[in-house]
Amino acid sequence: MNCLEYRDLFSAYLEGELSLEQKQKFEAHLESCPECARLLEIAAELNKELQQMPEIEPSTELMTRLYQIPQMAGSSQKKQKAALGWKFWLNPNWQPVLATLTVFLVVMSFVFFTTPGKSVQKSVALELHRGYSQAQKIMVRTGFIKDKLDGYRQNILASLEAKNMVKSE
Repeated sequence: MNCLEYRDLFSAYLEGELSLEQKQKFEAHLESCPECARLLEIAAELNKELQQMPEIEPSTELMTRLYQIPQMAGSSQKKQKAALGWKFWLNPNWQPVLATLTVFLVVMSFVFFTTPGKSVQKSVALELHRGYSQAQKIMVRTGFIKDKLDGYRQNILASLEAKNMVKSE
């Protein structure tokens, strides 16, 4: 065991909770480690001072106030839930978000529910299809190049294998 593990046993030693074997090992460590022995003396002095301190009984008024804390916390949570009504959304911090949302909804209603919006939808769809077809063409070209490179790779591997076979014979 190291010093940290022995220091965890200080309170058990002071309270007499260690077994005979543990106590002997602990005392042997204290003889070989002056720092742990000094810390144990300090802990023993603190323990004596704490035992000499009088116990104070809290007043009944304090106890009733302490018991009321959970009830008061529950009522404040109800007030917070009630505060998240329409007043929450009128907070100045939300004004940029609400303005952006309003503009977005106006633009979307223009695009989806008006005749000029239908032509915008058609032109957007056409551009999307053009982009998609161009992407397909690029993918086909890269597939062709990949297939050609795979063919070269197979030829090189076959050549290397043939060369190894000739050397081994």
